[in-house]
Amino acid sequence: MTYWKDSLLVGVKDIDDQHRKLVNAIDQLMDACMQGKGRAAIEQTLQFTVSYTKEHFGFEEKLQAQCAYPGMAAHKLLHSQFIRDINTIFNEFEQTGPSVSLTGKLNKMLVDWLINHITHEDKKLGDFINKK
Repeated sequence: MTYWKDSLLVGVKDIDDQHRKLVNAIDQLMDACMQGKGRAAIEQTLQFTVSYTKEHFGFEEKLQAQCAYPGMAAHKLLHSQFIRDINTIFNEFEQTGPSVSLTGKLNKMLVDWLINHITHEDKKLGDFINKK
């Protein structure tokens, strides 16, 4: 199963490449879940997501500042909320270990948040950059 669709392209090559990596992590976790290996894959997915989203969000925020993106403050707040939420899941993982419930929470968060964020917020950023 793959969540990547060309409809997720925002029109900024570096952002699109980074989004593909994030969506690939979702795909890998979902594939592991379908094979009954989700609990084993959750730590790897969490570690990747925590580190890579910080890198990706930092890149996006730097780009927003460079191009004086008017939605920068709201966009950065969404990033901060995601980081807080993924850290909450990571802390739960560290305290309780992998579980079906935790795997489900992570799947839902990654799919819902990242796909919706790319589709709605990052596309606005891409449009703004491409019009400049």
